[in-house]
Amino acid sequence: MTVAQILNLRSEWEELVNGFKMNGRYDGTINNLKWFIQYGHTNNRFREGYEEAKGIAKTILSNYKNVI
Repeated sequence: MTVAQILNLRSEWEELVNGFKMNGRYDGTINNLKWFIQYGHTNNRFREGYEEAKGIAKTILSNYKNVI
């Protein structure tokens, strides 16, 4: 996966989670994606787009180390 593809996924993820309850401490970082996968279900599992956002977060995390 290229950097451009990861950035596009990140942009798509940010649009999906706009309005979700997030941990602001990690806002805008890889740690925010990790937090979302681990704890995002607590307040967001019933929100539209949650499962898709979680899938995108997992895709980004599984690919970003290969690009750096």
